[in-house]
Amino acid sequence: MLVAVRPAAGDDRSRLTDVRAREQAVKVQFDLAVAKDSAVEAEAARLGRQVAAEEALVASEQSAAQSADEQVATSTRRIDDLTAQGAAARKALVGRAIDLYEHPYRTEQLMFAGVQSLDELTTRQVLADAVQARTTDLLDAVRQQRLLEEAARRNLASAQGHAHQRRQAAADERRRLQAAQASEQRAHTELQQRIQGLRVETAGLAEQEASLQATLDAAARRYAAEIAAIEAATAARVAAARTVAAAVPVAGGGAAVPPQLGPAGSFGLEWPLNGPVTREFGTQPGGFHPGIDIAPGYGTPIAAAGDGVVIYASWESGYGNYTCIDHGRGISTCYAHQSVIGVAVGQVVHRGDIIGREGSTGNSTGPHVHFEVRLNGVVTNPRSYIPGDP
Repeated sequence: MLVAVRPAAGDDRSRLTDVRAREQAVKVQFDLAVAKDSAVEAEAARLGRQVAAEEALVASEQSAAQSADEQVATSTRRIDDLTAQGAAARKALVGRAIDLYEHPYRTEQLMFAGVQSLDELTTRQVLADAVQARTTDLLDAVRQQRLLEEAARRNLASAQGHAHQRRQAAADERRRLQAAQASEQRAHTELQQRIQGLRVETAGLAEQEASLQATLDAAARRYAAEIAAIEAATAARVAAARTVAAAVPVAGGGAAVPPQLGPAGSFGLEWPLNGPVTREFGTQPGGFHPGIDIAPGYGTPIAAAGDGVVIYASWESGYGNYTCIDHGRGISTCYAHQSVIGVAVGQVVHRGDIIGREGSTGNSTGPHVHFEVRLNGVVTNPRSYIPGDP
């Protein structure tokens, strides 16, 4: 007996679903990482331009500082010159003061000694005035040199301070920009590593997905082959059953026919059991009803409605214990809510054979048999195929 076994693909399908969900999540993370990395690269480039500009400014400030240093050097030389000149002036002044101190009357003695005439005295007075003027010039020169030295020292201090401040400010700004640029570069490196990791993970997930899909496809092909084999065997058994039934002689002679347990329609079908109909086929209060419900009593035997091969005999959601028989020519009958299933898939049955008993399994409001007739898989009204009432 051939029995179709569905491939145990639930775990593989679940894994495939998980892999595809993870792939989607990784893609989102990848896109976000790439977008963030682009922003980081743009910021790093901006900071790089600022660093370049600041380095140019530092170079400019360095040039300015060199000019300031040159000015400082010039001021220093000027101070040295002024200091030397001041020292000479002070030395001359001190010499003059000492000479006047040691010879307080030398000027008058020199002026009057050996004077022969008023003209000569006048000449000597002019010379004395010249000496006095020279002394006054020395005093003025000393004072001027001191003022110049002080101004030069102030200029030197100012130039040195300004140059130092400019160099310090430029260096600080360059360090700040370089630190920011280094931080952005670290972020870029980390994002690149993250992106590479996501690429590797995506590749791995793609391989898993391909492997799982191949496994599922192979299982589907095997299942299709099994179904095809069962269908072929079923067709052969139905044909054999009909041949055997046709060969059975009827008492009193005549054509060979299957046993008649009740009125049968043109497709050789009969009601599977006798009892009250509790619900008809078609649109009913509460929705469409795809069969006829017959309820003679719990445990009542259920007969096959016609010759055929069992194609389903198991639990079915909503139907409970459920059996379907293929009668050929696209006709099949189904029996739901059984308390007991009495046949197996692939079994050849004849009209009137007991295939189960009435029950109330699945979604049932009470003991009954839900009886369906299907044409090419589509439910139709059983009364279109079976005369009379159950």
